[in-house]
Amino acid sequence: MTIEQSHGAARPTLPRSSDLTTVPEPVVSPSAGRGPDGRFAAANPWAAGAKWRSLIAEGLGRDLEGQAGELGKRAYRLYRAFLADLPCDCASVRSLVAQRARAAVLADAYARRGQELGLDHPLAGQAFSEAIKWDARAERLAVTSLDLSTKLSLVARRRKPADIHAEIAAAFGGDERSKP
Repeated sequence: MTIEQSHGAARPTLPRSSDLTTVPEPVVSPSAGRGPDGRFAAANPWAAGAKWRSLIAEGLGRDLEGQAGELGKRAYRLYRAFLADLPCDCASVRSLVAQRARAAVLADAYARRGQELGLDHPLAGQAFSEAIKWDARAERLAVTSLDLSTKLSLVARRRKPADIHAEIAAAFGGDERSKP
């Protein structure tokens, strides 16, 4: 994101989809933490995310009653699908993707409402206008979340994990466990 001067004020400019770089492979493999049978193994990296997943689902309204619950369930399914496409899954990206999923679901709901009313109904135009606004928001969030996710995945790749065992072994003269 860059800052540009417009009408005497500094304003942030979002990246355009044409400016985005190629998306690298995900930092963590989707099969990480799974056993040979495909089920989660002990100490899998995904178990720690169960709490934030439930927070996102709650924020999207997945557990609400009635029409709000239906929209929340749709938003949560879209959230999971959108998140699977991104190379980095961190809190900043998850927040943007949740907002994108909510905006996409609201755009669909308003467009569906406009279609139900029919083109001749006076409220149909308002419904379609709201759908266009939410579609634009979802599109902006899609570009922003992809940009942020790509940049954060490159940062994560540059970080070298500390191999504590190797450092201790080097400090104390080798690995004692490997000697008979």
